[in-house]
Amino acid sequence: MTEIPLSSIRSPADLQGLRTSDLENLAVQIRAMLIEKVRQSGGHLGSNLGVVELTLALHRVFDFCRDRLVFDVSHQSYVHKMLTGRVQEFDTLRKTDGMSGFCNRDESPWDLLTAGHAGTAISFAVGLAEGMRSDQGTGEDAPWSVALVGDAGLACGVAFEALNHAGVCKPRMIVVLNDNEWSIARSVGAMARYLSRVRTSRTMQFAYERLSSLTHRIPWLGSRLEEMGEVMRHVLVPGHLFEELGVNYVGPLDGHDLDACLTALERVKRLNGVHLVHFLTEKGRGFQPASEDAERAHGVAPSAKVPQAKAAKFEEMPRSSFTSWFSKALMDAGRADSRVVALTAAMPTGTGMQVFAEQWPDRFYDTGITEQHAVAMAGGLATAGRKPIVAIYSTFLQRGYDQVFQEVAVQRESVLFCLDRAGLVGQDGPTHQGLYDMAYLRVLPGITLASPRDGADLRRLVQAALGHEGPWALRWPRATVPEIVGTEDHLRPELIPGTAERLRSGKDGAVLALGAMVETVLEAASLLADQGVELEVWDARFCRPLDVGVVGDLARRHGAMATVEEHALAGGFGSAVAETLADLSLPVRLSRHGVPDRFIAHASLREEQLAGCGLTAPQLVESWKDFFVPSPASAPETSSQKPRT
Repeated sequence: MTEIPLSSIRSPADLQGLRTSDLENLAVQIRAMLIEKVRQSGGHLGSNLGVVELTLALHRVFDFCRDRLVFDVSHQSYVHKMLTGRVQEFDTLRKTDGMSGFCNRDESPWDLLTAGHAGTAISFAVGLAEGMRSDQGTGEDAPWSVALVGDAGLACGVAFEALNHAGVCKPRMIVVLNDNEWSIARSVGAMARYLSRVRTSRTMQFAYERLSSLTHRIPWLGSRLEEMGEVMRHVLVPGHLFEELGVNYVGPLDGHDLDACLTALERVKRLNGVHLVHFLTEKGRGFQPASEDAERAHGVAPSAKVPQAKAAKFEEMPRSSFTSWFSKALMDAGRADSRVVALTAAMPTGTGMQVFAEQWPDRFYDTGITEQHAVAMAGGLATAGRKPIVAIYSTFLQRGYDQVFQEVAVQRESVLFCLDRAGLVGQDGPTHQGLYDMAYLRVLPGITLASPRDGADLRRLVQAALGHEGPWALRWPRATVPEIVGTEDHLRPELIPGTAERLRSGKDGAVLALGAMVETVLEAASLLADQGVELEVWDARFCRPLDVGVVGDLARRHGAMATVEEHALAGGFGSAVAETLADLSLPVRLSRHGVPDRFIAHASLREEQLAGCGLTAPQLVESWKDFFVPSPASAPETSSQKPRT
């Protein structure tokens, strides 16, 4: 038998006519390539190894030039990329100007949705199906809308909203449930337990069917037993929850049995209405380390990391990730006060909460991929006298914004939001950049919004937040930082909301920096000093409330000011400073530095994205050397210097 090479598959049309044995051979090649390439580039390995047969079957059964396929999150789309002509691009996976680690409309017409957040695929698929209903035929001639969703994504509230609506409008839609019992960490919640019962209920389903058949043979008792049987059906029959929503349930089926996948999808394709086809898969199948630790196999780091850039002034100091500094601060808070509780939405390890969870499991809540619920629950915990700390990636807190507004801000509850990945995130694309949190949070009355510049201030800010009333939000990027940047810990002023800290004196202008950008600005100021430009550098520490007194004083003493932030320029820290200057009617030249008004694509390193936004020390120096004009007293005395006007 001649082997069909994976490199010969240029589009899903090349799968037509292949035998099941040929497809199984392709599955072996795909897994080998995934393990080889993803371990080199880094990326989502475990989730893709689990959907090899399922993706092959989908592209074999459906014509996605006419039908439509939507991936939920889309971190499991690598096999789809291989089958749609992108095999040769895998050496560039998640690298600068290379292939995205998620579906991306700009990359391929086969990618319908630039995705990255969970739970939304079913809603999008309903819209696709309804939009195609009248344009491309009706009944059996209409195209199918297919949503591939994981078991953790199915537990999102928006997924149930979509299923509830689909059961009413009856679009021509199939939800393919990829059930591997994991999101990133193990799936949690009642839906996870329900699916677990479904996985093990084949024997019970057979027993119910036999019992139902027997009741019909008993003349006068049969109808009463049938009523009892309906009650038993709620308990025994798989998928009854979905049936009650008006969705036809099929499964559970072996998602690694290619023939079973093909057969099930072909049969469902001949029916009308909304269907949920439940496949059981193994996360990381074919990769031995995944069987030992599925959470770590979810996303793997590159085999050879490029050294990350460090600020020269501080590179001799040991550095740790902001996440690890937060983990230590969280443990300190937990030991100091038994009222402290920790919440996250399916990211216990990524947010640094795992150690707290192990130490105090009764004070830790992983709600699953349900940011809205996690935030609202935190409001309730605060009302009940607890001190909730909610750790969610910046980009994902957007999903719970209304709950931040109503259940926390309006109630003036003391909830501390800790936003990891607040800034540029390197290999993850536009859906994962944490660039908008200050803009959407600082408009809420009563909220305190701050950003630590180093490990010491992260610890101090957590302590300060727990000692104040009202909601707080702390943000930090996906980066490493030393414990001390600038002033020693014991010499720093108290972290009172709305107070900045001066780190450097200068006569030629002032710079207000926030968070991790403080280290970069100090380096830039040092380089400019060598060129005769002396800048006054402040760590703003707080975006809301802003230190109005310092902003006003700097504007009165200097003819030029600058702000630097790792956040979108629109609505961010620089905007807050500009608004304050306008309110004070202070005319001063202001140079704002941050992320420009565009979506930021993935790159091999966060440092490359910073450079693309002009946020490195040498770039700031180049931007400022003509903006900040040195005063005569500070200009270097050299015969070659020309007068500046």
